[in-house]
Amino acid sequence: MNGTRLVIADNAEDSRKALRELLRRAGYLVVAEAEDAKTALHHISKTEPDLAVLDTRLKGFENLQVMRVLEDRRTLPLVLAMDYDYKLVSEMASAGGVFGLLVKPVQETALIPTIESALVTFKQVKELEKKNQKLTSELENRKLVERAKGLLMEKKGVAEKDAYRYLQKLSMDKCISMKKAAKNIISYWQK
Repeated sequence: MNGTRLVIADNAEDSRKALRELLRRAGYLVVAEAEDAKTALHHISKTEPDLAVLDTRLKGFENLQVMRVLEDRRTLPLVLAMDYDYKLVSEMASAGGVFGLLVKPVQETALIPTIESALVTFKQVKELEKKNQKLTSELENRKLVERAKGLLMEKKGVAEKDAYRYLQKLSMDKCISMKKAAKNIISYWQK
């Protein structure tokens, strides 16, 4: 809460007003409002909120393009407000970027826990993505070093530990990373 910035989007002015009031009373800051998907995307891009609450009946929302755009950017969690429809709930729950669903009319008892849960879960997902990228990078580096060691062992007839020391020395002497040293070895021997 305390200063969490939100964009809300709903076709109906009275729904937006009611949602804005619920959010304001709970300590959230509504930085922009929209009545269609295109305007919602514009406001989200311009204001960089912490979360967006979107009505699934927004004009322009029909083909879920707005959700695809936001999923590609992966900059904020989405909470969707919708009329209850089992099929639609299932479809929206599995859509990318959706971290919460609210059944209309939105009740404060559901709104606050859904928003807080979406924010926490989104943060956890971002942290896991960052760890995954780091591990993927480390694995790629490791594969390059192993491949370079293998080439050195094969082409120079040296032991594994000597090939590794050679890579380390090359890295230090040229002030480059082990990854770069390994790439240099691989490109040299694969000419």
